[in-house]
Parts: sequence; C-alpha cells; structure tokens
Amino acid sequence: MGKTVPIRLNDEQLARVEESAALAGYKHLSTYMRDRLLEPSKVDSHQGGIDQWADQQRIMSLLESLDQAQATNRTILAIVVYLLRQNSTQGKLSELRAELSALGSNEEALAALLPELAKDIERLSGED
Repeated sequence: MGKTVPIRLNDEQLARVEESAALAGYKHLSTYMRDRLLEPSKVDSHQGGIDQWADQQRIMSLLESLDQAQATNRTILAIVVYLLRQNSTQGKLSELRAELSALGSNEEALAALLPELAKDIERLSGED
C-alpha cells in the first residue's frame, strides 16, 4: 500500500474539489486528486492557458491581416472594373487583361493600372 500525504484545504477548496471529482465520475476523492495531480496533460494547466491565449492572439492577428488583404483585393477589383468600363474597346480590354494576368500581386496590378496612385499610396503608407 502507498503512503498517504496530508493535504489541508479550506471549506471552499474542498467543496470545489468534491464537485470536480463528482463531475468527473469519481467515487473516491483521493483517487481523483491523485489522477489529477499525476495526469501529464494537466500538470501545467496554467501554461496551457497561456499557450491557448497566445494561439488566440496569433489567430486574431492572422484574421486581421486576412481582412486587410481582402479589403485591398476588393479595392483593386473595383479599380479594374472601373478601368474596364472606361476602356471599353475590345483591343483595350484584351491588352488590360493580358497585363493583369502577367502580374503576381495586387500592388503590381495597381502600379501597372494607376502608377501615380500606387506611388501616392506607397508614400502615404510609409513603405519604401
């Protein structure tokens, strides 16, 4: 038989531990406490909470940058549609489509379509 280790809990702490043990389906409080104490995934639950918070912050940051990229895409698409309507001759449309298909990024598309606007945006955003 193993050794016992005395643990002192106040009434509130004991009530919380008993409730947790009952919810987890344990009949004996000592078995619940031993399992909780020695369970590897629960050894550092505080660290797990910090890791979860850090993951949430990273995900929020990624979602924010995705939202910004989508806003940029919508703006550039609106510019392209406007330009397509302004230059409605078939030759101009074909030339514009070819130019856009060769470009890799939104910034390149904007620079090709409206170079002055692209320079202003770059200057105002502080990018070099």
